[in-house]
Amino acid sequence: MSVAEQKRWFIGATGIFVVFMVIAGIWDLQISRHFIDYNSVFGTIFQTFGEFPVYMLLVLSGEIAMAYGFRDRTNGLFSGSLIVGGFALAIWQLRKYLSEIESYSLAVQDNLHRHRPIGLANSDSSEASLNLAVTYVILVFIFIVVTAVLQYWLYNKSDQQVKQLLIVSVFASLTVFLAYEANIALKQAWGRVRPYELNATQSDFTAWYHINGPNGHLSFPSGHSMAATLMIVFAWFTTGKWHRYIWGFGIGYAVLMYISRVRIGAHFMSDTVFSGFLTFLIIYIMWELYRILIAPTNQLQ
Repeated sequence: MSVAEQKRWFIGATGIFVVFMVIAGIWDLQISRHFIDYNSVFGTIFQTFGEFPVYMLLVLSGEIAMAYGFRDRTNGLFSGSLIVGGFALAIWQLRKYLSEIESYSLAVQDNLHRHRPIGLANSDSSEASLNLAVTYVILVFIFIVVTAVLQYWLYNKSDQQVKQLLIVSVFASLTVFLAYEANIALKQAWGRVRPYELNATQSDFTAWYHINGPNGHLSFPSGHSMAATLMIVFAWFTTGKWHRYIWGFGIGYAVLMYISRVRIGAHFMSDTVFSGFLTFLIIYIMWELYRILIAPTNQLQ
């Protein structure tokens, strides 16, 4: 994409962002009131499973590190460190993702048992989990399956391609880290009450541009929306038509997540729109850094 095309995309995206944030600044609460459905199956599914990009990007990066480590014969210490580190990163992130799924799934089960809306779940302090032994059996099984699939994919790559994928994975991991840290920092600074946390009179609602300071409330910006937007980063690991397909799928997936978070009552519209735009900006900056610093001499084949 040329610089001129990038500018057009950026201007268009910024215009859409500004329009939605102005609308949210006026009607955020009203939109939430009319759109919320705590029994939404759509919202509950995305709430339970939808954050996988933020974890799976790091799992993929760990698997690539392992593949490169097994192939490299020039420095045993470095190769061994990559293998061990990649393994630890992959299984750690799988464990975190499974813990999240367990927590939300058990919350749904508890809601059904108590005859409450299925989508009600504390997004900020969910701690329910399965029996530890069951959890680790599931973890080991999924890790073996994921490793088998990804290592088979990497097995068919040349040494040079795996090397370039390793470089891409470093930039992808940094992108995940920056997006996550920015999201957490803003959540804590804004201290915005979530829709389902509002009191009976909704007097504790604050507009998105009002900074409340740290108070335990973490609605603005949306963490799920940040995670879903990172789906776009998977396109970095591909070329040609697959690059375009995954990039387009990432956009669509992110938009569905934004809608689902408002639908289930976990966020206001402005929480999701701001999170999406900020994450897009971080992705763009990191991809341009890769393209400028690395890509001219190291293209994926």
